[in-house]
Amino acid sequence: MDPVVKKFDNNIYQIDVLMEDKKERMACYYIDSEDPILIEVGPSNSFPYLIAGLESIGIKDIRRSAITHLHLDHVGGIGHMVEEYKDHFVYIHELGEKHLPNPEKLWKAVADVYTEEWLENNWGKIKPTPLENIKTLNDGYEFKLSKTRLLKALYSPGHAKHHYTFYDEESGTMFMGDTLGLIYPHGEFVQPNLPPPDFDKELLFKTLDNIRNYDLSKLAIAHFGIHNEPYRLLDNAYESIDNWINFITSLPDTSDEEAASLLTTWVKTNYEILLVDNITIENYIKNMNPLMQIKGIRNYLNLID
Repeated sequence: MDPVVKKFDNNIYQIDVLMEDKKERMACYYIDSEDPILIEVGPSNSFPYLIAGLESIGIKDIRRSAITHLHLDHVGGIGHMVEEYKDHFVYIHELGEKHLPNPEKLWKAVADVYTEEWLENNWGKIKPTPLENIKTLNDGYEFKLSKTRLLKALYSPGHAKHHYTFYDEESGTMFMGDTLGLIYPHGEFVQPNLPPPDFDKELLFKTLDNIRNYDLSKLAIAHFGIHNEPYRLLDNAYESIDNWINFITSLPDTSDEEAASLLTTWVKTNYEILLVDNITIENYIKNMNPLMQIKGIRNYLNLID
């Protein structure tokens, strides 16, 4: 398969990096400007697709990238990037200075959720990133893309404590990472993504409140794509997250595995009631990771008890 690259207004390119060798699973974004930037690099196994996608639009050198957070499907390929382009700098939350040069703990934390075998087969091993190639973000940091164009970094916890979103004022695009949740093509609705250990509803809703104060025309979602109607999708996220938490709270005393099965059935039934087509339902359900959602929500509920 070849990566699909789509060009949007204001020289924003969406690159499908074929995560897990599947289409429309992970999008990276390239803003072509006087001083361009790449947003997200994807997992290690997707790095060849990322490079092929960039080269297809004539990009042969990448000087900087901004990564929304430290989950391996977003940052796993950064060691490859720095190896390929020696003068490449990655901008990320300050925890990146701790974990990216020595990614063993980061790898183990994710392997505890997905298993090592699954990670190696689907996302690939993460390579170390030299400390000198890492630059840390702070809330409000501004990347200068041109004399008149800035990309603003917004600290955005709730999904992860190390999460940033990026706002391009010229296009009105907010690059969301996983802050909003999942929106798969043809779905046009938000499916929550609430992993342990950092999911916190109050923090996440404050983040969404902050984001909706910006003049938005589009949301660029890592999973997946650029979407119009940003305020409707934000409203949809609040509602969906509350609904999922209420459902889990209402369950009898069940194991995480039993709760995951019940959540899957409930979500699927709700989509059917909304007359969502079967192909879209299957796409959302297979990318749901219900056990992770249960663990994330129950961890949050235990913290607020």
